[in-house]
Amino acid sequence: MATPSMHSLLINGDFLKPITVMEQLEQQDEGTICDFDVDVEEGLLVYKISMVNVETHRINKYQYRALDGTLLTEKSSAYASDDIGQVNAAKMLRAKHMKFSELVTLAIENQQGYLTQAELDHDLSISYLELKLLNQDSRNTIAFDIETLRPLPLLKWD
Repeated sequence: MATPSMHSLLINGDFLKPITVMEQLEQQDEGTICDFDVDVEEGLLVYKISMVNVETHRINKYQYRALDGTLLTEKSSAYASDDIGQVNAAKMLRAKHMKFSELVTLAIENQQGYLTQAELDHDLSISYLELKLLNQDSRNTIAFDIETLRPLPLLKWD
């Protein structure tokens, strides 16, 4: 039997919305979500979420079953030098008194497709959210400026 594609599983719609799982995690963990990813494992949709805690200098990584939001795995580690872009963007998000789920909701407000990835980053003195949306025809990548709360047209990919 062939493994179902991510798109076919998303079209089926038999899963919790990513924002719902993010909001639940934001209520439970003191950190700031810095990375969200959808994956297919053993034919099931899985949400992978990373949270950075700037006070403890740690990143907590969680995996949830998308079907019902059940926590599958949890790991914690100190963040490394290659995590600094996410840490700086998380600090900017906190300074704006926003949660990751709120930023994602704002960024995808007028977009079509299924959210498959969202990641905070800081580059060229800009803190932004990079999003990937999957629809039937293509996968689109969008960048959304955290400071101005607007899309970054120079960082829009198709």
